[in-house]
Amino acid sequence: MLQRLRVRAQTTSAKIIFGLIAFVLVVFGFGAFNLFATFTPPGVAVVNGYNIPEAALSRALQVEKANLSQRYGGEYDPETIESMVNVSAILERMIEHQLYVQKAADLGMVSSRQHYLDTIAANPLFQVDGVFDKDAFITRVPRFLGYSLQDYEEELRKDQVVEALWNIQRHTSFYTDRELMDAARVGRQTRDVAYLLFEANSYVGEIEPTEEEMTAYYEENSDEYMTDESFELSYITISKADYTEGLEVSEEDISAAFEEEQLLAQENAQRKSQHILIEVDENRTEEQAMELIQDIRQQIVDGASFGELAAEHSDDESNAIFGGDLDFAGRGKFVPEFEDVLFSLEVGELSEPVVTQFGVHLIKLNEIQEIDISSLELRFEEIQQEMLEDLASPEYEEAKRQLGIVAAENDTLEPVAEEFGKEIQTQANITRSIGEGVLGTFDVRTKILGPDVLENGFNSPVVDVDERQAIVARLVSRTAPELKTFEDVRVQVRAILRREEAARRAERDRDAAYKQLLETEDFTQVARDFGVEWITVDQMERRGQDVPHTVRNEAFKIRVLEEGERKILDVDGVVNDKAILVVTGVHAGNWDELPQVDQQAIQTDLESSFENRDVRTFVRALRNNARIKNNIAPNS
Repeated sequence: MLQRLRVRAQTTSAKIIFGLIAFVLVVFGFGAFNLFATFTPPGVAVVNGYNIPEAALSRALQVEKANLSQRYGGEYDPETIESMVNVSAILERMIEHQLYVQKAADLGMVSSRQHYLDTIAANPLFQVDGVFDKDAFITRVPRFLGYSLQDYEEELRKDQVVEALWNIQRHTSFYTDRELMDAARVGRQTRDVAYLLFEANSYVGEIEPTEEEMTAYYEENSDEYMTDESFELSYITISKADYTEGLEVSEEDISAAFEEEQLLAQENAQRKSQHILIEVDENRTEEQAMELIQDIRQQIVDGASFGELAAEHSDDESNAIFGGDLDFAGRGKFVPEFEDVLFSLEVGELSEPVVTQFGVHLIKLNEIQEIDISSLELRFEEIQQEMLEDLASPEYEEAKRQLGIVAAENDTLEPVAEEFGKEIQTQANITRSIGEGVLGTFDVRTKILGPDVLENGFNSPVVDVDERQAIVARLVSRTAPELKTFEDVRVQVRAILRREEAARRAERDRDAAYKQLLETEDFTQVARDFGVEWITVDQMERRGQDVPHTVRNEAFKIRVLEEGERKILDVDGVVNDKAILVVTGVHAGNWDELPQVDQQAIQTDLESSFENRDVRTFVRALRNNARIKNNIAPNS
């Protein structure tokens, strides 16, 4: 349940439907970044004459990577996260958002200043102790959002108008009763099945390839055992820190920035909590759940143990046995209704009942993670440097532009280094997947290791390492891939041959069992002869997780069965497993027989589907009537 609570928070209808403007309104937050304020051609795309700059796309990519890292909680390394980012898709969303902005302007849609004031008043970033604070607003907009108060208002009100235009479409979408019944009939079908699973892993232990077999496989598949192509690069870097000389920030500004930093750290510290969930389903209405949770709350107020009552009553099976413990969690881990209450509680405080899509909750805040509070003395120089570098941004951007010009005009890095007063550095043993320091990210290496550098011998373009540092590089040497020795890959080859032979034996036995079953239809004897057991599932749902998905998919390809008929199929399991599937019943979903929770889910899915359809139709119309030039897409 806790996992569902966290995952479903990421799948709201706005995220599903509003992909074209969710990039700005959901991922970034309203006005979170001034993506469309000032542009310098040439950009990555032009929309009806409006230029989207490369800097905006770069920032969008960084935010997308940060969101992915947070979403997967360290499950993947930075290189994998970078490879998950679809640059073209993100740019397309930026283009479509701009189309919405322009359409809203054409329609004369405007956002009232009162709406703007109400929005900033409700933003936790601008609150102190839960109340809007004018001074916090004035200092945090330029420091944390990076632009003036006037620009912030302009961007926020523009985003509000775009949201209003989208809401008009969303609220005018509809579906008919016939479509609802059809969705239930098709989407809630079930099957009665039985299957035999021949698991490849059960054969592995009895397989041992010979030395000759392993050597032959190694020689036949030598292209799979090559080392990576490697490179030695020379490079120079420039940073914002290079351009801070002569700039000043006052001690008062540094002190104010420090206080803001500490306050935000405290406000966003992780919370350790417990909860009790009473689900709302076909057997319990929300009113009944509320009545039960109010009774539980009163017992806790009267002195009963929260943990014991959670273990007894909570429908969140993932943590009820542990007294409803949710451990430490930060913002973004729970659905908004739950999170808003959790972060408003004092330590030891018990919430009022909280209604979410999962039911009704009680929440108790047990602990706020201690923040390592630095002293101003320890942080003074770091904050001072950060603020100085922020002030140096215009000169730094101009330096990057000049760096690109000088690098393009020369065939070596020496003149570039001399022009910028930099030392040329080198790094060897770089591959497309491995690098260190400024060459440590996949994105930086990819941009440098292009045809102009590798094939034509040019200096690379200027590549941002991060927001504060950039690099220009040049190829020194290139080492072609080499074949690894057999001894280096012996273990891998052995494992592959064992898996392949296991898959063949699983398929051999499955095919023999299938043939015997068709001839005899003696289900018990076939299972006994091959040492496997029938697994039966009645009323299997399309989304059921207990059956291998390939088996489940084949079962749902069977549309109709006559009375007493059954279908016997040979199918693949998962990976190398093989299976025999018997389908004995096909049942259409019936709206009137579905529990309330399933009916609500179907209605929600239909709403999302039709809203998404209408939004995409609208966007296609906008695109068909627009002049769009995508400068990074193939064949643009």
